[in-house]
Amino acid sequence: MIRPGRRFLASTAFATLVAISAGTSLAQAFPVRPIKVVTGVAAGSSPDGVMRQVAQALGAAVGQPVIVENRPGANGIVALESVKTAAPDGYTIAMVSFSQMSVNPSLFASIPHDPVQDFAHIGIFWRGPQLLSASVNVRVASLGEAFTMARARPGHLRYGSGGNGSPGHLFMEQLKLSAGIDAQHIPYKGTTVLVAGLNGEVDLVIDGVSPQMPHVRSGKLKPLAVSGSQRLGVLPDVPTFGESGIAGIGTVWLGFVAPRGTPAAIVTRLNQELRRAVDSSAFRSMSEGFGRLVTPGSPEAMIETILEEIPRWREVVQRARIKPD
Repeated sequence: MIRPGRRFLASTAFATLVAISAGTSLAQAFPVRPIKVVTGVAAGSSPDGVMRQVAQALGAAVGQPVIVENRPGANGIVALESVKTAAPDGYTIAMVSFSQMSVNPSLFASIPHDPVQDFAHIGIFWRGPQLLSASVNVRVASLGEAFTMARARPGHLRYGSGGNGSPGHLFMEQLKLSAGIDAQHIPYKGTTVLVAGLNGEVDLVIDGVSPQMPHVRSGKLKPLAVSGSQRLGVLPDVPTFGESGIAGIGTVWLGFVAPRGTPAAIVTRLNQELRRAVDSSAFRSMSEGFGRLVTPGSPEAMIETILEEIPRWREVVQRARIKPD
């Protein structure tokens, strides 16, 4: 005879086994129809190109079409809101950036969602170091020489970025605060910043590696340093900021989230399939050729990253008084 306490434990254990079994069955059956990936970047942009490559690989892995839906606006807030209110079934997910999840809470006076509480985090899958380069018209050959010039004439050096609140703007202001230097920010629209660097309108350019590579190879831009913890295969002679004495300058990153309440079994399945999609030798080789790092991680690690980065970027945004366009 089962006593009341034992009967409760037995029924609880049985319920847990049923739940695990149901979750496993759900994940094994998923997906049975196309998956939609919403992204806050514009069609044709560099992150959009990455997303479409991943979508093709993911679709082949799960045997269902993966449809990319571009919903740019308000630094990715529009896209995230559409996913936040979607059915939590794994068929609508979002590709998100560090800016949406870690910077927006400080960049905007208020946002309509909590980047940690309102989503089921799938994982961070690749990172993009930022490259600081000098115009050929500037007489510096290293980051140290650029710092010396900046300290000798505070505010004289001009740097260009892809706009107010853009990754380049954020990382350069972080660098200025860390190094104790001053340089004038000149915002541009997207990749037009490279034209400004090439024709000497600005002295320094900070942007992703891929857009700058043709101009670095042609000698029209002088690479000074890359962000992140390691040198890049495409720029083996360019030191990291850390090697140059400035610690803590990280990378941009891209990952995925689903609506809050998405079953854990489906989140795990999405993580596994996305991991397989980006962890192939072909995808790694292509990504590294563009100066990106493939870093598939867990949902837990993604949450930890966001929680760590939010206060760090809040300090940068507030001290540099950064306002979005």
